[in-house]
Amino acid sequence: MLSNNNYLQVISITLCLAITACGGSSSKTATEPPVVVEPEPGLPPVVADKVDPSEVFSGGGVTVERIDEDAYSQSAPEITNDFNLDANFKAGNQLFRNTHSGQGPILNTATCQGCHVKDGRGHAPASTTEPMDAMLVKVSAVDGQNEATYGGQLQTFGLASFVGNDPDAGLPEHDGALNGGRAIGEAFVYIDYQEINGQYPDGETYSLRKPVYRIKNLSYGPFSPGSLISPRVAPPIFGLGLLEAISADDIKAKADPDDSDNDGISGRFNQSKTILTEEVMLGRFGSKALTTSVLHQSAGAYRGDMGITSRIFPEEPCTLLQQACLDAAAQEPNSGEEGTDITDIELALVEFYTRTLAVPKRRGFDEANQTWQAEIWQGRQLFFAANCVGCHTPRQQTGEAAGSILGEVALNKLEPGAKPIEALSEQIIWPYTDMLLHDMGGSCQAIVQELPNGDSCDAGAECEYVLRCEGLADGRNEGEATGNEWRTSPLWGLGLVKTVNPRATYLHDGRARTIEEAILWHGGEAESSIHAFKNFSAGERAAVIAFLESM
Repeated sequence: MLSNNNYLQVISITLCLAITACGGSSSKTATEPPVVVEPEPGLPPVVADKVDPSEVFSGGGVTVERIDEDAYSQSAPEITNDFNLDANFKAGNQLFRNTHSGQGPILNTATCQGCHVKDGRGHAPASTTEPMDAMLVKVSAVDGQNEATYGGQLQTFGLASFVGNDPDAGLPEHDGALNGGRAIGEAFVYIDYQEINGQYPDGETYSLRKPVYRIKNLSYGPFSPGSLISPRVAPPIFGLGLLEAISADDIKAKADPDDSDNDGISGRFNQSKTILTEEVMLGRFGSKALTTSVLHQSAGAYRGDMGITSRIFPEEPCTLLQQACLDAAAQEPNSGEEGTDITDIELALVEFYTRTLAVPKRRGFDEANQTWQAEIWQGRQLFFAANCVGCHTPRQQTGEAAGSILGEVALNKLEPGAKPIEALSEQIIWPYTDMLLHDMGGSCQAIVQELPNGDSCDAGAECEYVLRCEGLADGRNEGEATGNEWRTSPLWGLGLVKTVNPRATYLHDGRARTIEEAILWHGGEAESSIHAFKNFSAGERAAVIAFLESM
């Protein structure tokens, strides 16, 4: 059996041949130093061929040993051991999982859990007749502002579509009128997948599915000319409090918009105004890193996805051109501040719950011998050598995790001056993301109107809006992010995605059915890394997948 050192030499030689053959870093040789990732301030560098025992604890002290369907739904251990904090976590959990008074009248799902299935990933519909219940479609005008008739996203359900808490109970209706005094969904969106067959250089085949997005039955009339759309599958929500606690300066320091080091990777950061204070700050969350905080993300989802207004977002999701929706909204009961649907304390509890969800522990590490399983260790070397770590930065460090700007939850009230969340503060974490935007390549055609058979049309019940794109592009700017740019998704917990939600699909729009498919869709700044992956042997590709599944 090979020792770790001899094993690494074999891997290094293989990597040299594979990467040179694909036209990537052709000057790389087996005698060069191991791949190194630049360190965070005060920490040693992350080296590809050196085991760091802390890596098994992906969330640092906010790591739990859970590998079942509830792996993403556990609180940080420090929270569990504190009676008051645990009570707040459980109260937030209840709010996250249940329906709320005053929701709607138009929405995408009945509960937070409806999209973020067991706090994990959502999924794309399994057929062209199944409604989107764990993904949504962003929409905007050609200038990037909200579309005049439909706002910032399509709400494909109305309250009349739901029975109890089950969003699958019935299809939405789309006649743009009231149904029993309650508004209905804005449109029906479906995905027409085209299978694309490919082959690795070693002869092994693969298949990808390319999505074509089709929108029909628009309730309130046509889109404005030049409107843009972007489908999004709900991402997992565990570990968000840790990502929020990374210093903005540390994230910005990794940006290289002009590719000054000539490695082909030029990460950028997005910015937007914060809620309540209107201060311009670093964007961290969402597929294009536009949202600045977990609270911002939560309040925005309540309004946009469930039609639940708050002091932060007090407007109903109806636009001024949707009179039926406005009429239904006027009939809703309100329980929050200033006639809104959710109170500040409820929102603070959901924020706390979301921020303190723990990260699953890595699998495949022998803590007694301080070694990884051979295939996982091999996959890690390959992942580093292909420079996947150029975007998926392995390690980060959190600073002080500030308390909620809404205040400190105390019994049934909020008190000003919330204390920092110690469980999230000063943690060494391994999320495998740089939190930056990267150009992933591709391009999109303008939205066209077609009949189901592909013929052009401009009106009529059968006339649909159709979006076709190449690669991962969506063609829609968001803040400072272009239509080709996406935030680097964290990889922690990746191997448990299907355990938590067997229907889960990967990438921003759920097109990828497997981790391998998600890798193969990468382009743009990741092109050289994908060339390297394709030129690995079948066993080496399997090792990379094993490494990712150990997350």
